[in-house]
Amino acid sequence: PNTKAYWCPSCKAHHDCDYSSSSSTHGTGTDSSTTSYSETFSCKVCGASMFHPSNTAAQTYVLNGIGIICLAIGLGIGWSRGGFDFENGSELMFLGFAAFGLLFGVMWVPYLRKWYAWSFAQRKKSAEELEQEAMNAPSAAEADSAENTEP
Repeated sequence: PNTKAYWCPSCKAHHDCDYSSSSSTHGTGTDSSTTSYSETFSCKVCGASMFHPSNTAAQTYVLNGIGIICLAIGLGIGWSRGGFDFENGSELMFLGFAAFGLLFGVMWVPYLRKWYAWSFAQRKKSAEELEQEAMNAPSAAEADSAENTEP
């Protein structure tokens, strides 16, 4: 397992990936328009979305950490005042940041669980088992040649 290489959760392997990016501008005029960028990494074997385990883990931990801290602060402010006063806005601001952080932080947890389970299982295998598994795994070259030979 290589945490710095893209990994396909569908194939449960490191494969080559196809990179694509796009940008779109929303709004009118130069002052009110915003540009958003999108990057995707697709597995060359199965076409599923791939991810970078070390980057994804770091982002997930940071977002979940921020969410938990903001949740604790928001709840602490509310309880210290003897109740929640959402008209004041301070509790609502912290609870909003908590919801944002936890929502996006929890989104990647299932993928990371697959990665950690696969990574742990791979570390337990011998060099011979890993080599045999690599020989039996479909490769991007085989997928490309299969696509080219089909009518």
